[in-house]
Amino acid sequence: MSSMKESGRVSLLAIGSLFCIVVIVGLLFFSRESPSAAGTRFMVALQNHDVDTLTKLTKMEKASDGDIRKQWDFAVNNAEKYYQFGFKIIGSAQASDTTASVRVSMVHDIDKPGAYDQQYELPMIKDNDEWKVDVRGLSREFYNCLPR
Repeated sequence: MSSMKESGRVSLLAIGSLFCIVVIVGLLFFSRESPSAAGTRFMVALQNHDVDTLTKLTKMEKASDGDIRKQWDFAVNNAEKYYQFGFKIIGSAQASDTTASVRVSMVHDIDKPGAYDQQYELPMIKDNDEWKVDVRGLSREFYNCLPR
């Protein structure tokens, strides 16, 4: 009789373990950042002059992280040091597993009279399983001193 209980416990233990593994895999699968979330983090970093986050979320072919960081540091802490803007994420569209775009409504010079909003698309590229902004795909109207 005790051997039946032990084998029953083993089955329950196996089922419980399998359930935990399925839950963990599901959480890892669904916890991946969306293009919209990465685009929002990029825009917040741009507002806050957060060079580290901008560097991490920027994709530029044939450019090292050091070069990207240096260009963002100059852009947000020198060239556009006092520039203020507001933004709202309007939506996003994923074209493939590795490309997407995030639509942004942006109010330039929000601290000045006559400020108005313009709409842009952030071109997103998935690089090493993380969404990044392809800044070379943005116009200078979006931000005057973008890294190139």
